[in-house]
Amino acid sequence: MRAASQELEWPATEARDSGLETAGDLAERYALAISEALCGHFRSSHASLWLLDGEPGAYRLRCLGAHAIDGPSRQPPVCEQRAYPGYFDALLSEGVFNCADARVDPRLSALQPPPTWRAMLDVSGQINGRTFGVIALGERDEARVWTKREELDLRRATAKVCLHLHTWRHELETV
Repeated sequence: MRAASQELEWPATEARDSGLETAGDLAERYALAISEALCGHFRSSHASLWLLDGEPGAYRLRCLGAHAIDGPSRQPPVCEQRAYPGYFDALLSEGVFNCADARVDPRLSALQPPPTWRAMLDVSGQINGRTFGVIALGERDEARVWTKREELDLRRATAKVCLHLHTWRHELETV
């Protein structure tokens, strides 16, 4: 099985050569291509790429692009730390949010409305010791136990994607 990070070469090359005008356009196109590739690789119903900004206690994730195989996402384009404290605590302290079933996970089960995804595997990527972005995988209707292999593969892919996006960091602050 090819590692997810190996499948991420072509979108980065294509984005550089595409002639798009702004870093925001490049980042969105890249995020959509990455999300689609990861959705296929992990056989998940959803994959998305997010940028982290804000300050401790008031962080937010902004979606750069997403792909879902089972219909349009009802996921909001911004995820606020105040709305999902258990999620952000795990993601920022451990670098991963692994949830087999949001309906019974104590970090999410009391949320109203409930999370869009029933099962989630989200990994944060750091640049120079600072969390920069997140790749999120999800299953809409079914619980799923994510394997350690999947988590490791997603960690590698996230590191590679965040390094690529970091080259656009100043332009992406205004996207």
